[in-house]
Amino acid sequence: MVESGSFAWYLETLANIDFEYAWTGVGIIHAFLSILTLIFLFTLATMIFRARPDSSENRFMSLMLYVEGLKTIVAWYAIYPFGPEIMPLMQHWRVVYYTMCLLSIFMYLSLSSFYPVRFLKFMTKDSIKNNLYWALPAISIALMTLIITANGGVHETFSGSVYVECPEGGGEGSALVETSYGAEGLTGNCIEEYAPYHFVTVEQSDFGRLLLMSPVLTAFVALWFMRSAQKNLTVDEDDEDAVQRSTEARAIAVGFTGKTFFQGTMLFSMIYISAKYGEFDSSDLINVELNDSFKYYFFGLYGFLFSALFAGLFEGIMFTYAILKNDVLGIDETLRKTFSTAMFATIGAIAFLVASELVENLVGGSGWIGGVLVGAPLIVLRKPIFTVINGFSSRLMPESFTEAERTYLEAYELAMEDLIVTEEERKFLQLQAKTLGLD
Repeated sequence: MVESGSFAWYLETLANIDFEYAWTGVGIIHAFLSILTLIFLFTLATMIFRARPDSSENRFMSLMLYVEGLKTIVAWYAIYPFGPEIMPLMQHWRVVYYTMCLLSIFMYLSLSSFYPVRFLKFMTKDSIKNNLYWALPAISIALMTLIITANGGVHETFSGSVYVECPEGGGEGSALVETSYGAEGLTGNCIEEYAPYHFVTVEQSDFGRLLLMSPVLTAFVALWFMRSAQKNLTVDEDDEDAVQRSTEARAIAVGFTGKTFFQGTMLFSMIYISAKYGEFDSSDLINVELNDSFKYYFFGLYGFLFSALFAGLFEGIMFTYAILKNDVLGIDETLRKTFSTAMFATIGAIAFLVASELVENLVGGSGWIGGVLVGAPLIVLRKPIFTVINGFSSRLMPESFTEAERTYLEAYELAMEDLIVTEEERKFLQLQAKTLGLD
């Protein structure tokens, strides 16, 4: 038996994924990818803030991406086989996570301050939009504090965390259960085939479920706001600011379209699964039974978790494109390349997993062969595949130059007529960029 948490344990856990009862490896993959997504979104948020730190819009959008980044690591604790000592930290994290959910709801609705909606024009007042970046977090923290205090504590508001340990040879009734709230005498079932193992999970309250679903539903409202703002903004070719605002609203609307598609689809899938097989709480793993419905719960759960990663990445790229395309020369091309690479990697990973599982079920082993059979053609055909993906990303994020950028490009074109940029021409171009306010 390998040591829990060792490199060999990770390899064994990942190899044992069967998409039926052994899902620990999927949790590890999600936790790892969620941390990478967090770093990526924090990087984009920092870029937005540093581009124009005094701009209320940049501060707001930067904060939104920080919040989205924190929301992606909802199940960070799955990355390592923690013991019961992690449960107090998990409970504190749940307060942070649900506060971010509440804050994101307020932020989605407050986008009307920067992209005016006809019946919410009062939101565009400077006294409101200039203070949103600090007022909304303060309101969210105060409201969450009030809710927790009124309910009598974190456990009473969101329920608790649970540690389950199944000894070797354990079966029905042999699981040892500890809780964050000190409940005693709890036992559960083990799957003998996989014992020994242990894991931590969380219980869910009705209020927690509501906060989990609400940002997704509010995103539909934000999408409608952005579509409305795009139509209301006068697209006058002679009014550069109007054109820019309309383009920004379109890009943000596309970002919310991706979020509502990815997370909305999985949310309604979870609702359907609950309606068909009964309501499921992750703490029900304590009394797990070997039946067909068990895997469907996990398909829904991890489908929702992974959809949050895809939605976060898509939002981050589109929001950054909307805010920085006219501030940082060439940022649109960088974002298109990032999006294309991420999309190709996602398609490849999904194809690899599906092919591996199909071969595993059909042949009864050697699932990696299916992954190789799918992966090899993807590598060979990567250029035509990238051509298709690049075409799609260009439609999402078209090239857009401001008058200042066009002026600079004209000067650059003149300097490059002889295909040589002299030292004097270089100084001139640097001065031109500084004069035009380009980064």
